[in-house]
Amino acid sequence: MSTSKADNGQTAGQDAPEDLVRVREAAQAVGFSVASVNNWIKSGRLAAPPSPQGRRVSLAAVQALVPLPDPATPADAVAVYEAIRLTGVSRSPIAIWLKQGRLPSWSGRYGTVVRVADVQALAQQRAMTVAAGRNDTPMPADALSVRDVVRLSGVTKSHIYLWMKKGLLPTWLVPGVGQRVRLADVVALAERPEGEP
Repeated sequence: MSTSKADNGQTAGQDAPEDLVRVREAAQAVGFSVASVNNWIKSGRLAAPPSPQGRRVSLAAVQALVPLPDPATPADAVAVYEAIRLTGVSRSPIAIWLKQGRLPSWSGRYGTVVRVADVQALAQQRAMTVAAGRNDTPMPADALSVRDVVRLSGVTKSHIYLWMKKGLLPTWLVPGVGQRVRLADVVALAERPEGEP
């Protein structure tokens, strides 16, 4: 029983030595990290036959594992982690919006991609008034974080949170970002005499 040899001297079914490249070179060729390629090897999705020159993989096999982007993906779509960085919205509400189908998403080269404008629009929709009977008035443009208001007004953070708890200070909750208050409202409360409601 003899094994058939391909024209390049390799046993049929094996990759030619020219097709095998170092893991780092394969990762650079497809635009992925070395860790991603190593994870494919560890999971068994990618073969890395033993070699005296170090771990090598088939470039064609690596390219076959790279997901193709959805052709309908908008040009301004970014990866979810990038949308988190750009908008300040945490991962939790984005994951919920994706699961509920409220946030349009597409398959990108590096996973799920979304439009930043869509994330911002949903975050703005969820911004709501916490005080004054939880009415759903839109958040004003001059609303700032509690930290910024403390820095600008000189009022302590504990006073601001106390006023919020008592319902004296209108606040807006931005999911994944935090509470927002207007500087003018804090200054007005700080200048008010103690006994006055």
